[in-house]
Amino acid sequence: MFDGRPEADTAFLYELARDSRTSDLVAYLRRGSSPVVRRRAAEMLGDFAERGFEDDRDVEEVVRALIEAVREDDDDSVRARAIDALYRHGPETLERLVHEMGEFETGVDDGGDEGTDTPPERATTRLLEEWLDADYPEFRMVAATALGRIGGTGSLSALVAATTDPSPRVRARAVQSCGMIGHEGCIGPLRKRLDDPSVRVREKAVRALGAIGSEAALEPLTRVARADEESLRRAAIEELGQFGSLDPVDALIRALADDTAPVQRAAVLSLVELVTDASSDREPTVRDAVATRLSNADTLAVVPQMIDMLDEGRRATVRRNAAWLLGCVADSEDPDDDRRDAVYDCLIDALGDPDDRTARLAAASLVDLESDHLERRLQILVHDESVPEEVTERAETVLDAIGGSLSGEVVTNAVDYTYVRDPSDYTADHGADDATDPEP
Repeated sequence: MFDGRPEADTAFLYELARDSRTSDLVAYLRRGSSPVVRRRAAEMLGDFAERGFEDDRDVEEVVRALIEAVREDDDDSVRARAIDALYRHGPETLERLVHEMGEFETGVDDGGDEGTDTPPERATTRLLEEWLDADYPEFRMVAATALGRIGGTGSLSALVAATTDPSPRVRARAVQSCGMIGHEGCIGPLRKRLDDPSVRVREKAVRALGAIGSEAALEPLTRVARADEESLRRAAIEELGQFGSLDPVDALIRALADDTAPVQRAAVLSLVELVTDASSDREPTVRDAVATRLSNADTLAVVPQMIDMLDEGRRATVRRNAAWLLGCVADSEDPDDDRRDAVYDCLIDALGDPDDRTARLAAASLVDLESDHLERRLQILVHDESVPEEVTERAETVLDAIGGSLSGEVVTNAVDYTYVRDPSDYTADHGADDATDPEP
């Protein structure tokens, strides 16, 4: 076929791959009469995930051909190799295959004429459940992924069984799908996967427990927050920030003292999210608890993470709470002059934040960090004619609050300024004006 070579001999395919002749490899995948050749062509097309393509247009041709092979080839070994090739090209290509699973010709017979009484969704689900028992792990991996996308609890027992599959790729996908379905019945099996031999499976189990987010899922996540592996600790800390309750606070405060910066940053983010995402009736309680725990912890090491969050945060609510928390963790008598100056720089910059509440909270934190050095910085600021008027007004108010020498010269009555101590005070005084949460 194509060049007259015997198809049982696949050596010529290496030449095509070496010369990046992907269209020729696709042709052999689609029309090769020997499963050996089609299987080898699929494998070599997967190799391009590591070596790259000479022309970006080739990517779509290859991915399309691999998906067609999974759907249409009559040899399971070829289909399995095509799935593996898609997996190697990245999760998005496998997800694309999963998305097209509903278009498969399932041929399910429900007791009458073929396919007439079975809804397409149910027919696809039955096919996927069959794939979970397939000999090839590639089929089981796709089935475990797709069943999570379909949702529902009808296939839950089959998915839970797949969390103990011999293949770590299948286990990882099954665990992820259990999290997507979010049923409490998955918590026990997911806890067992926290000790899985595969790091990837363990991380997926952490994420799945976080996705379920119930009280029963909290305890194992708190335990993993002390794991030896940094990636697991970081994943657990990130998930704990989604609970919106007091329960994870101690674990998050403890993680602020972690010996790795990524875990520290995750803890900072989760503390901010904990306050930001708490229900309105719980927010003051959660916020006060966080402030109390922070005041009793050695948290200076996380000041740089707080600064980054206030500087780079896209959500106004995140920046507000970062401005407030920075005032809790920073210290005006910090022996590290560079770190102290970085805190002042960040909060002074935040006086001009486009979100008014963030700016006011930054001012409140500056008052809490009262020092002679800060007063001098603010004195210079208010005399700088290039500084926007609203920033000057807020700086003057901070000076007034800390008893600076300018306090007698500043006419604060000319400014409609409500001094705040935490994120809820401004809302209480100006709730009618701040019905929406402006984004920068």
